Amino acid sequence: MSEASPGIDTCLDPVAMRDLLQAWLPGGHAIAQVRIGKVRRSASRHRHPNPLTLVYETELHTGGSRRYYAKVYRQGASLQALHGSAALPVPPLDMLLWAWPADPALPQLPELLDGRRALAWLDTSNADAPAAEVELLGYEPEQRATLRYTLGDRVVYAKTFSDDRGARIHERFEHFWSLAQQDGDAPRVAQPLGWQARTRSVWQGRAPGEPLVQVLGSVLPRRLPVRLARAMAVLHAQSLPTDAVHDQAHWLREVRRRGQKISRALPALGGRVAALADAIERAAFTLPLPVSGLIHGDFHAGQVGVQMDDAQRIVFHDFDEFALGDPMEDLAAFVTRLPADRAPAEVGALVIAAYAQEAPERFGRRRLQWHLAVQMLLQASRAFVFQIDGWRDELERRLARAEALCAPGFQETQS
Repeated sequence: MSEASPGIDTCLDPVAMRDLLQAWLPGGHAIAQVRIGKVRRSASRHRHPNPLTLVYETELHTGGSRRYYAKVYRQGASLQALHGSAALPVPPLDMLLWAWPADPALPQLPELLDGRRALAWLDTSNADAPAAEVELLGYEPEQRATLRYTLGDRVVYAKTFSDDRGARIHERFEHFWSLAQQDGDAPRVAQPLGWQARTRSVWQGRAPGEPLVQVLGSVLPRRLPVRLARAMAVLHAQSLPTDAVHDQAHWLREVRRRGQKISRALPALGGRVAALADAIERAAFTLPLPVSGLIHGDFHAGQVGVQMDDAQRIVFHDFDEFALGDPMEDLAAFVTRLPADRAPAEVGALVIAAYAQEAPERFGRRRLQWHLAVQMLLQASRAFVFQIDGWRDELERRLARAEALCAPGFQETQS
């Protein structure tokens, strides 16, 4: 099945999928509406043999909803993949469906969704404890899920994975939990409660503070940019083991890959994207050597909280993507992904200026500008891959911004 085949278009059409799922799903329940989420598209046969994966949410006429994880295959391969699987086949689309909570790589989900079984290991002395209320906060099929458990006034979170990466993530939270008790500038974190190998889950308490995206929508605390810059500088000064390396070679490969992805989806942009990738590569060879160290690796406003008191302590979330890299990557990623509908225009510039003052030994304006261009291209690609609303306009805006950042003599470093 090619990327341009009618099958892909059908899979992304909620009305067409309502009728098709109605015909192929067992039970005969009348489907009122289908919503589509978690869309991942790929035209690369080598990197990803599934041109499309996504999640369908079906609302029934009788009330209630059901969730399905779907994988689309090529050239009839879904029938081969079906062998020994709990999936439901949809042959007309070369598709397999897994009914929630079945997931081929997260078999622990049913246990974690049981509000009594999931928490039993945390309180072995109270076998008769009532079941906790369980909420699914995030789900990335075949990768991870995040759940919240509420039992009275106690709130506990679990993040579960398809592999054992959570053990190292738990160690990172323990490190920063301890550091925050000693250093008032260090980011605070949710209290680490443990790593459970059997369910491949990291357990934590509730993180303090208010989400930064909410704070940005109100009166901006005067000290916030400095507090945030100091917290970032403290993180960048730590020495912790990581599995990933984000050097220039890594990003140049990623730039080419994302450019090819955009070109396959929109061939008319092929020449423009290739020229942008060339400009980013040429600029890389003129940059000063970076001061490599620990970086967050997925830094944006959604990963930050703020304690709204006199101290205004900064809170960091999600230590899944730690890497060895240039601190300017974190700074560029944060500025590039500030929510335009909430963040005042000056926030990016204020955080950049504060970081330059707080960590001059790690700051580099030319390196920052290069990472801003890279991040703009990544976000242009992301608009297409995840099919966000208005993705064509967003892709165009991000490409234009990346081109401007690569233009000779361009010195602006805001998003």
